[in-house]
Amino acid sequence: MKADKGFKKISPPARPKNRDSLRSARALSALLAVAKTATQSLDTDQVLNDTLEKSLEILGFQAGYIRILDPNGHDLVVRAARGLTSPEFLANVVPLDSSHQSIGKIVHDTLAPYISPDVRKDPTFRHGFMAKEGLISAAWVPITSKNRSMGRSRFLGMMMVGSPRLHRFSEDQIDLLTAFGAQLGAALDNLNLYDEVKEGKDYIENLVESAGDAIVSTDFEHRILTWNAGAEAVFGYSKDEAVGRSLAFLLPPGAAGELDDIRRRIEESGVMRNLELQRRRKDGARIEVAVAVSPIHDGSGRVTGFLHLAKDITDKKRYEERLKQLDAMKSEFVSSVSHELRTPLTAIKGSVDNMLDGLTGALNEKQVRYLTRIKSNTDRLSRLINDLLDLSAIEAGKIELKLSRVALGPLARDVAETLRPVAADKSIHLDVAPADAAVTAWADRDKVVQVFMNLIGNALKFTPAEGRVTVAVERDGDGWAKVSIADTGPGIAAEEAQKIFDKFYQVAAAGRQKARGTGLGLSISKSLVEMHGGKIWMESCPGRGSTFSFTLPIAPPSSAGIIGSENGS
Repeated sequence: MKADKGFKKISPPARPKNRDSLRSARALSALLAVAKTATQSLDTDQVLNDTLEKSLEILGFQAGYIRILDPNGHDLVVRAARGLTSPEFLANVVPLDSSHQSIGKIVHDTLAPYISPDVRKDPTFRHGFMAKEGLISAAWVPITSKNRSMGRSRFLGMMMVGSPRLHRFSEDQIDLLTAFGAQLGAALDNLNLYDEVKEGKDYIENLVESAGDAIVSTDFEHRILTWNAGAEAVFGYSKDEAVGRSLAFLLPPGAAGELDDIRRRIEESGVMRNLELQRRRKDGARIEVAVAVSPIHDGSGRVTGFLHLAKDITDKKRYEERLKQLDAMKSEFVSSVSHELRTPLTAIKGSVDNMLDGLTGALNEKQVRYLTRIKSNTDRLSRLINDLLDLSAIEAGKIELKLSRVALGPLARDVAETLRPVAADKSIHLDVAPADAAVTAWADRDKVVQVFMNLIGNALKFTPAEGRVTVAVERDGDGWAKVSIADTGPGIAAEEAQKIFDKFYQVAAAGRQKARGTGLGLSISKSLVEMHGGKIWMESCPGRGSTFSFTLPIAPPSSAGIIGSENGS
């Protein structure tokens, strides 16, 4: 259809532009541009320079700078500048703790922009740096970040833009410049966080790399991801040779399923420690390693891999085996010598007893005194030999317990009666507290008598005249009987308490010689009690005496293979 000649085509009227919307769009676009610039690098100096340049470009200014707090947080230093050439100005440091009211201090204290339409008339610029650079109008805004813990802005520095002409800064320009400062502050916060994380990561990587032990990470299928210098030293393979391979290449023949077993056990129970395993070095040698394995989790808690720590204990195991051999040789030697000494010693003791009994004729007082001393020392030597033989048998595992039901109360009274003459000689009160006849133990009666003799004898040895030694028998919870021997002796210092059950260790009180004895009684007692499954301990307070206690089971364990009977004393 043709247009009617009587009508003119009229265009629709143009919509009035919404200046506020356009201004907001431009501001948002500018802010996004600065945000993109501030986050496109992980180098702080590049971020500062690029952000300053972009801000000047958007706002249409010719010069500017950025001052940032130094690491100590006391001074503002120039880290980026454009359109400024004075070395004196660029090197100038603004102290925040100065009594002089500087621009930097004002912006720091107020966290607000500072506007100077004409720096020539502004008394704050007493040095005239700005005028020397040819700048007349300038604006400063704080660079801040949000302090989440304090709930307020944190001052990081300030940014300045300036013009060589008189310029009246609009509210929009100030708002936009302030937004640039906040955006730059957020970027600097992220950079600082990145630097801290990187430093921590570098520190941990350095620790791992410099560790003497092997530290190896793998994925879920045991493929090696990281391999430190310690792993190179332990296994002989370089990082390039190991990374990417399955950890199974270190396993000796016959251990193919070990890694899958470790994975299954870790999924069930978590970290595994103190595994003693064999591994194969690059040179083909088998080595003993102590291994700890822990799971590596992703963000959702799913196990994605494993961290293996391995320490070469080949030499340690070799030394341990050699020590066992030497210890066995020592025990065999001690046992042999003790048996050889026992025969002539028995003859000497018998001869002395006969002479003291008058079988060889009448003796004068001096002869009796000498023979009594010989008898005392042969008895002492006999006890030493018996203790050495007992210790050798315990260490060699040759002690066989003949277990039966043992009534501990009557047994304690029997042993006390045996030792009562010793107590009487020292004027010591030896008491056995009344005990429930039902308190019994599943034990070897002779070995329990030996423990009683050692502990009560030890208490009598260290208790002074007119002192007291008390023996108590009682139940100790379900399944255990407890025996305690308390004395009123000098007590034992805390530093000696840890050594009291060591072989050949003897306590010597200040100003008093060590008691005569073998130093084996407590060690033998500890071994005998632990062979029964019990425990032995000591409680003491210097000057107030000591209490030695031990426990024994009241019933046989459920496992089979125990030599014993229900019939016993």
